Amino acid sequence: MANKYTGEKCFVCGELFEDDQDIVVCPDCGTPYHRKCWELKGECINTVLHENGESWTASNQISYTPAPEGEPIKCIRCGKENPAGQKFCAECGLPLNFSREEPRPFNELDEGSDADKQNGGFTPYTPSQGDPFNNISMQTIKLTPQSDMNGIKLGDFITYIGNRSLSIITSFIKFAKTGQRLSLNVGALFIPNLYFFYRKMYKAGIVYMILNLLLSIPEIIYYGQSGDVNGMILFTTPLDLNGADFRTLTSVCYIAEIAVNLFAGVYANYWYYKKARNEIEDIRANNTAGENETEVIIRMKGGTSKGAFVLAFAITMILQLALMIGLSIVYPVLK
Repeated sequence: MANKYTGEKCFVCGELFEDDQDIVVCPDCGTPYHRKCWELKGECINTVLHENGESWTASNQISYTPAPEGEPIKCIRCGKENPAGQKFCAECGLPLNFSREEPRPFNELDEGSDADKQNGGFTPYTPSQGDPFNNISMQTIKLTPQSDMNGIKLGDFITYIGNRSLSIITSFIKFAKTGQRLSLNVGALFIPNLYFFYRKMYKAGIVYMILNLLLSIPEIIYYGQSGDVNGMILFTTPLDLNGADFRTLTSVCYIAEIAVNLFAGVYANYWYYKKARNEIEDIRANNTAGENETEVIIRMKGGTSKGAFVLAFAITMILQLALMIGLSIVYPVLK
């Protein structure tokens, strides 16, 4: 027996609905799914409709003119370019057999609309003549906790990071939507080993703790042997502190320390993003508890740890002290 969804596309598997198939419809936006596909996902994944407050529309209710043969088809809802001949948008599932004479919301902005005037008094930027940005259209992108961040819900990222970390959340959105990897993190730039422990990135924290300790050896030798600290000489090594070789070694280690810290400063957020993705995916895949319990697990897995920060600081001090004691044993003060 035919139904109104026959010939339409399932948003999960991409297959067309056939007569007498068991079909489930999202109660909010109306997107149809095979029952097994709905049960597989557990929720509607047509996030574009939810974000825009729109409803699913059957392809037979949309008039269209075919696209020129061989040309890609740009979706009028989300703007994604789809291969020629494709019937549904790969991003949002909208049927692509639309009228090409209709306005496209992704590249046309009505600057004088009532909606803009009612949006908190916001008036879109209007470039002046000769402005280098004159040909750029600017639109507001609405994100919700249900927004898809390359397979992870934005809400899960926020739960994992914490609501106060707005700059990190912004970086996560950029990584998911643009594929970029660089983003400045001031904490990781100046104290990378302590920051990584604070964010529960223990592997990175241990690596940077060891690197910083090794690169600080010339400095420790200098202050332990020179007597510049309260006139105390803890040990005397065969190294000539004023010699060219030791000065070169100190400079190389200093530059290397700056380089590794700078590397951490620009990549820390991306490493944190990859860690968050992997752990959220693992929790979602293996956890059978309800949504509230799952959010608690995600929050506990992520977040910060002041205890780990203090522990990392203490370990760093102990390692530096142990190094100085070791040198004082190997190279006692020569009298």
